[in-house]
Amino acid sequence: MTLRRGEPPDCPGRVAAGTMAVIDPLAEADRLSTSWRALAPLPVDPSPIIRTALPFYGVGLGHLEGLGRAWHREHAAATSEVLAVADALWARAVREDMVLAAMLVERRPEARDAFGLRRLDRWGALLDNWEATDNLGGRVVGPWAAADPGARLGTLERLAGRRNPWLRRLALVGCVHLGRRPDAAAWWPQVAELVLALAEDREAGIPKAVSWVLRAFTGCCPGEVASFLEAHGSRLPAIAVREARNKLATGYKAGKPRR
Repeated sequence: MTLRRGEPPDCPGRVAAGTMAVIDPLAEADRLSTSWRALAPLPVDPSPIIRTALPFYGVGLGHLEGLGRAWHREHAAATSEVLAVADALWARAVREDMVLAAMLVERRPEARDAFGLRRLDRWGALLDNWEATDNLGGRVVGPWAAADPGARLGTLERLAGRRNPWLRRLALVGCVHLGRRPDAAAWWPQVAELVLALAEDREAGIPKAVSWVLRAFTGCCPGEVASFLEAHGSRLPAIAVREARNKLATGYKAGKPRR
């Protein structure tokens, strides 16, 4: 990766190496954090929206996505560099940094594919709320699993058995993307077993995540989902049963479109 014309070799975030430049992940994480902190310099109480012990500044997701897009435009970064910057952000254990880290990986499919189980364990250890979990699941883990379910669905099954309830929720959020594959019906039996394993779990907003999975599969295998609800409805969360049946009957989780 060559330096851009007019760019000094000691520009922030880069380390000169002859005519080449390597991204300094810690410096880039500093720069990104400084950018979003300019929007919200002081932490706020997240409790009306999210229960978390992480510092929370209230920067909107749209602003964070804009920072992520701009960073990728400005850096022709290698996959390893994207992951290194994302690691440096996530390790700060601040809500905005963690969400932005997931956004950086999301925008580079090769980075998602190279994410790795050890990194998933490191990142998962910091999860303590639904927003960080759902951003990691929806932006990284779900697309990663959906890219090769034969090799990766087993990882979601293992997450479903973890002690940390947010990792169990992460497994369900990851399954939602499987329902978007053209061959989603082929993966329903394994997904159904994973859902059943968490059917009576009421921690970490897991009932709502169960609903997402069931509704995601109503389009590809409605008969199988209906049979699953009939056989196991008494064990499943009431909200999941209600919303999945509404989706099957009307195409909407609430039974009618929102105004």
